[in-house]
Amino acid sequence: MGDIGEALFISTLNNERASCCVQDLRTGTDLMRYKGGGTMQPHSLQMLEDHFVIAANSTKPLLHVWPINGQEQMTSIRYVVPGKVNALALTPDSAYLVAAIQETIYVWHLNSGRLLNTLSKHYQPINCIRFTDNGEHFVTGGKDGAVLVWSLTRAVAPFGGGDSEENAPLYNFNDHGLAVTDVHIGLGGIRAFMYTVSMDRCCKIYDLSDGTMLLSVVFPVSLHSVIVDKLETSVYVGTSEGQVLVFHMDKVPRMKEYHLEEEESQAFVGHTAGTAITCLALSVNAQQLISGGEDKQVCIWDVVSRQLVKSISQPGAITNLYLRLISTSRFHPGPKEQKSFADNLKRMISPDDDDDCIELLITEEYPKAPKFLEPNYDNSYDGSAGNSVSLSDDYEDVAMSEPEEESSDVDAEMPEAAASALQAELAELRAENARLKLDAKRLKDVNIKDQILSPVQSGKPPKKNKKPRFFVYNQ
Repeated sequence: MGDIGEALFISTLNNERASCCVQDLRTGTDLMRYKGGGTMQPHSLQMLEDHFVIAANSTKPLLHVWPINGQEQMTSIRYVVPGKVNALALTPDSAYLVAAIQETIYVWHLNSGRLLNTLSKHYQPINCIRFTDNGEHFVTGGKDGAVLVWSLTRAVAPFGGGDSEENAPLYNFNDHGLAVTDVHIGLGGIRAFMYTVSMDRCCKIYDLSDGTMLLSVVFPVSLHSVIVDKLETSVYVGTSEGQVLVFHMDKVPRMKEYHLEEEESQAFVGHTAGTAITCLALSVNAQQLISGGEDKQVCIWDVVSRQLVKSISQPGAITNLYLRLISTSRFHPGPKEQKSFADNLKRMISPDDDDDCIELLITEEYPKAPKFLEPNYDNSYDGSAGNSVSLSDDYEDVAMSEPEEESSDVDAEMPEAAASALQAELAELRAENARLKLDAKRLKDVNIKDQILSPVQSGKPPKKNKKPRFFVYNQ
């Protein structure tokens, strides 16, 4: 097994040599070049199931997929989408793909290729999509200045039409005055902090737990990219003037809007002046900052001293930077990895199939599972405090004998017809209670396993139900 290292995925606007190249961050050696995918769209390069690379074409309505250890695309997979993709993102488990085509969001289930939903709440094209670290929510930022926070659960299982309240975003932030260029989400799921940058020179920080804006930092120039360390103490932003500026969260004054003057900001200077810094990445230990811009340079910086460690020339302007901690042996030629995603993506929302079901095979018992005693149906509660009714093992007759007279005083006070009616009703209730007790006792001897396995073993389809069904059985 190869050494674990930090692999840097780089894509540029010039695809003559490759659509994407992978380099070792420490040594600078080439690990892999992915060819044949044209120019990659910004904010579209992702890892798929740790064994594949997926990206969107910047000129065609196509998504390209490569095996991580192969230069050529997978010929069996052709993802044709309804239009040119502006940005895409995958859930951490690679189960769902969210792509933006103009101002519309498309949500696909990758294992089946089904299009689950389309969401249209932006008014101009979407620039970036980001997922929370647990994959339960995702964020979209568009040219209309809006930042929308969506629940993935509602997106994949809509309860109403596209314009219904159930399909509305969880939060709708419209604090930016110009196009949103990048979004970063910290750790913590829906309780994390979110950082957004825009052409309006502002970096805004939101608390996703309650949807409030905590801080707005105003810079002297427009912003194109943002990255934050794991501790969320240092925020790095790429500007349109070829600089990377940083501000520290523990040194920001206690005010909602803070104007960061040029002499106060700590700048990483090394890119060509006047060119935008479009991509930022941080090493795993947050000691190195990687920046890529329109000047065709990828610069690696020492964070503490802000000194330029290395500059890597590229054939074109940088469109994507993606850093991944991975074993170098993954890039060696070898057998093809088994894929679990579909060969194509549906372009229309298909209705639910009643025959769809999920089978769970339990191969062993979980040792830490809680233990529950088997229910004893012989002793049943009759509704009175502290009393229980026990059934003998030879109890068979469900009919009840005539109840004895419990209160002669009550019978004497009420009319004879009313008393007989109440006694008849009481007898019927007791008979029904006894029948239910017998049914509960007989259910103890029913083999639940045979009932669940019978439709699978016999080859007959399970009973149809509009809701998803789960077949659980032990091996």
